[in-house]
Amino acid sequence: MLEQLLVQDFALSEKNTLTFSSGMTSITGETGAGKSLTVDALDLVLGGRASADLVRHGAREAQLEAIFSIDEHSELVSYLKEQALAGDDNQVLLRRIISADGKSKAYVNNHPCTLSVLRELGPKLVSIHGQHASIKLTDSSYQLKLLDAYADLEELAQRVRALYSDYYASRSKLSSLSSEQQAGANEYKTLKYELEELEKLALSAGDYEQLSAEYDALQHASLTETAVGLALSMLDSDEHNLMEIVQARLNDLEKVRKYDEERIGRVIDSLKEGLKNLDEARLSLAEINSAADPKRVLELEKQLTLCHNLARRFEVKPQELYTVQEQLTQKLEHFLSLKDEIEALTAQVRTKRQAYEAEAQKLSEARSKAAERMSAEVTGTIVDLAMPDGNFKVQCTRDNEMKPRAEGRDLVEFLFTANRGEPLKALGAVASGGELSRLALAIEVLTASRNETQTLIFDEVDTGISGRTASSVGKLLRRLGALVQVITVTHLPQVAAAAQQQFLVSKDNALDKAVSSVKELSFEERVEEISRMMGGQVVTEATYASARALLEAYD
Repeated sequence: MLEQLLVQDFALSEKNTLTFSSGMTSITGETGAGKSLTVDALDLVLGGRASADLVRHGAREAQLEAIFSIDEHSELVSYLKEQALAGDDNQVLLRRIISADGKSKAYVNNHPCTLSVLRELGPKLVSIHGQHASIKLTDSSYQLKLLDAYADLEELAQRVRALYSDYYASRSKLSSLSSEQQAGANEYKTLKYELEELEKLALSAGDYEQLSAEYDALQHASLTETAVGLALSMLDSDEHNLMEIVQARLNDLEKVRKYDEERIGRVIDSLKEGLKNLDEARLSLAEINSAADPKRVLELEKQLTLCHNLARRFEVKPQELYTVQEQLTQKLEHFLSLKDEIEALTAQVRTKRQAYEAEAQKLSEARSKAAERMSAEVTGTIVDLAMPDGNFKVQCTRDNEMKPRAEGRDLVEFLFTANRGEPLKALGAVASGGELSRLALAIEVLTASRNETQTLIFDEVDTGISGRTASSVGKLLRRLGALVQVITVTHLPQVAAAAQQQFLVSKDNALDKAVSSVKELSFEERVEEISRMMGGQVVTEATYASARALLEAYD
């Protein structure tokens, strides 16, 4: 529960400290005094949006602090420990500092934190019910939330939302894969043809470079082919064969060698050595001539032309074509694997849909039963709120034809009639502003009592009611205060008197500077304040007596 709230240099407040008790607390004051500033300050401590104009004029910064006591075994304690924000004892200290330039800082148990952490903590600590709750009451999605809150079905509803989210994610993926398969089917023939073209080349890393180098070498070889051919024909032709001529002359010299052994012998040896060299040259020329293969040149030229054409088509360099082949292979393999993947995912989607439908059915059954109970309870409550002939019904209809929704298959509508014998109609169509306010309060009280949050704040939710109805509202809130801490900002004396604790907000315009202050009232001070609320500017002895009697009725 909320134990203490410190408000310093916030709006019209210089410094106010409010220490709250359990049960029901009322906050009262004249119009314009700043009764709702307490709620506004608490909203900021819980992560509300801050701005520079909230800082009191002339002050450097506004400081807001709230101290809550919590159960040591609650989920909140575990959350604080997980976030490394746990403090001493079983308390939570929230602090918000707003500077005059609009910047703000947030702290939990004196540990700096982000606003998102405060916003996560907020619903675990406080539930604020504003004066515009009656407007939201006509919204169908809000009506569904109220029914779930009343029946304590949030956990089951959350499971349905989780199952829907899981189903929807798989269904979306299946739809995406099906679209991909359809697009792939149109592209399949093209991909297959292009892959076959690349496979004809059968290129790997470095292959293009080798083909280019070989082609260049064969091109150079063709330039020397003529010279090599002429030289080879000189050594290896049938006519004018140089080696045969040399050999014939060697034979002639051998015949006359004996006449001049020394000199002719040297010439013979030289010619034999030369003939040997000519034969080696002939063999080398023959090898060079065989390397210049015109067929190979044409083959390489065809391959390189195909490489260049495909490189232009795929917008890559020729030496990168092998990577395109890998990519096309992967694309085709992926396309062919889609069928199996789609079949497996289709089975998953079917299973997840069945799980969703089963849990949504449980939720529908629980909502249907809760709708009957809520209809009876709200109708019984509004009888005490000056609507003796009022009839309220929660109509919960299951729609099996609609597509799955995160909220389940139920359509909820609040129906109402204020007069006996009149048919029930949609709440927004038949309820007046005052009736909406009373219905909103009745529903808020019924749903709030089932909330795990231990502090409930009602900010002028009693607008538009008076007299006996106001007394009934006060009793209703006091009864709720026996279960949880209730803090209500009110202008009704009957509601204020029902509280065990009362704060008075007043505004002082002295020294040309408006300052709002908050004071906890004693019993006698409460008599005086409630007298003012009852009599306005004219407070008589009778008014005092009525105020005292109103307070003593709750003692």
